[in-house]
Amino acid sequence: MELQQLRYFVAVAETENVGRAAERLHISQSPLSRQIRQLEDHLGLQLFERVKQRVRLTTAGREFLGEARNLLAQAERVEEQARRAGRGEACSLGIGYCEGVIHSGRLPAALRRFRADYPRVNLRLSTMRSGEQADALEHSAIDLGFVYNLPKSADTLASRLLSREPFVLVAAVDHPLAAVPTVTPQDLDGLPWIAFPKALNPMGRARLLEACESSGFQPDIQFEAPQISIILGLVSAGLGVAVMQESIQRLNPPGVVFKRLDWLPLSVEVHLLWRAQARSAALCNFMNVLDLQA
Repeated sequence: MELQQLRYFVAVAETENVGRAAERLHISQSPLSRQIRQLEDHLGLQLFERVKQRVRLTTAGREFLGEARNLLAQAERVEEQARRAGRGEACSLGIGYCEGVIHSGRLPAALRRFRADYPRVNLRLSTMRSGEQADALEHSAIDLGFVYNLPKSADTLASRLLSREPFVLVAAVDHPLAAVPTVTPQDLDGLPWIAFPKALNPMGRARLLEACESSGFQPDIQFEAPQISIILGLVSAGLGVAVMQESIQRLNPPGVVFKRLDWLPLSVEVHLLWRAQARSAALCNFMNVLDLQA
């Protein structure tokens, strides 16, 4: 039994006339009648009674009509769902991101627009470190990553630079540097510092030390904290200074001030990371929202 036969059957049942049903279906009467007979033979029952120029449903035909309509409606829903999935409108999209990426505003803005344009897509968001995102992509646990550090070797992954922003100095509001118009490298030499744990991001720690050394001073890292909010709290407590990406200022944290360090050769780069062979409609749609193409 084919869906086309069911459509033919419903048309004949609703018009009670093979000729009018054929006109509705844009086919000739002969193949329509043949399809109805084949359907009756397949089911082993009579669906219509032929009365002069009209056909009327039998008792069995009336019962079958309801089931046929339900089946056709379900088929249409399945087809439409498949079309939506093909357009990336009804599927799932897993996104990983480092915590600090949220503060730049690019990801939240993209999520807002994507949700408005594709409300049926099931978004799965996960906060992960860069290395964890690379592993998750390799195992298809996520579809797209927002990372700071690119994996050293991953032939199966593709990447693209999304944004770059400078670092700024964070100091307590009552710190001597808070009132200084321009902070110099000499101002920072010998001061206590607060930083992310080296074990959490060895590459980030190495870049920080290299940038400070090339600028002419050595940071005295006395405290470590794993989260941005904790570092800000320790800075506001007067335990030391820190450097953070410029967008952290949007949090407007109490008790601290931000000072530009235009001379510091250090910046935060956010890279998009995805499986090189991945070309799902949902992923492409999200990349388009970001004004990029996978």
